[in-house]
Amino acid sequence: MKTVLNQYRNTHKWMIIPWIIIIIAFTPQYFMSWSTEPWPYHLHALSAMAWFALLIYQPYLATHGKLKQHRMWGMIGLFLAGAVVFSALSIVPTNVFIGAVDGGQPFFPDSFFYGLVFTETIQILGFAFAVIMGVINAKRTDEHAIWMVSSLFFGFMPAWARFVMFPLLFLDGQTKWMDAQTCLNIGIPLFILVVLFIGYRLKKLKHPAIWLSIIFVFIMLFTIPIGELEWYRELVTRIMKPTIPWNL
Repeated sequence: MKTVLNQYRNTHKWMIIPWIIIIIAFTPQYFMSWSTEPWPYHLHALSAMAWFALLIYQPYLATHGKLKQHRMWGMIGLFLAGAVVFSALSIVPTNVFIGAVDGGQPFFPDSFFYGLVFTETIQILGFAFAVIMGVINAKRTDEHAIWMVSSLFFGFMPAWARFVMFPLLFLDGQTKWMDAQTCLNIGIPLFILVVLFIGYRLKKLKHPAIWLSIIFVFIMLFTIPIGELEWYRELVTRIMKPTIPWNL
């Protein structure tokens, strides 16, 4: 067990990096408009930030011999994970509304938001599956650790997508060589390389948690093409419309 814990001894340090990126990524579109955002957005933001903070704290506790505290916070983590999943699912339909009113111009086409309904739902389900697998393997330290680490890869994508699209905000959409798809084409492969690097450092390159993360993240590349499918747009609008508190 000590050998396994030593393998994750620096996890809490590099986990700080995605937490910082989350703060930066959501500053323009959430923190700067915090007072006007609806309650479901606050619930999701607060629960997700708390979960990522826990991902920093838990490896520290486990690798510093504080297993009792680690287990206690793990129970609290189950509540947080549930809040992250259900709050995320509750705000997915707003993408249909944004796409319908073309609210992403000039930075993002309406197809981007329609596509997010599918790709973000996939990420949410991946996050939930990783947490469930981590709980199932709670007594198998190595398996528990890698599945919990992989929850970062699924849950981090909304922040990462916004982060890599910062050039669009600064360029004000006035360039022909940089658009939402180009940002995804650059950002997604880069993130996959990071996942592979982490898998290599943890000696888990062949682990299903790593490859499932890569597959689900890779799907994000097709967010816009998926959102351009007319039959798909009609389908998600029909499904999501009853859950949106605005008239489309």
